[in-house]
Amino acid sequence: MYEIPLDFSELAKRYAGRWVALDPDNYTVVTAGDSAEEVLEEANKKGIDEPIITHVVENYAVFVPCLTA
Repeated sequence: MYEIPLDFSELAKRYAGRWVALDPDNYTVVTAGDSAEEVLEEANKKGIDEPIITHVVENYAVFVPCLTA
């Protein structure tokens, strides 16, 4: 199992309804936008080759983001 040490409820306060790209080394937001493609392209421009991309929902009380191998 893969865990991301990030408070998604705090992320939702700022980015609800948007897509974000996270730096996989420190889990900081690299960029945010209206589509996964947009944030991937912008993250790549900023030198992040393999960002973590997720759609931010308003309420994480009923949603648990996860990745499977």
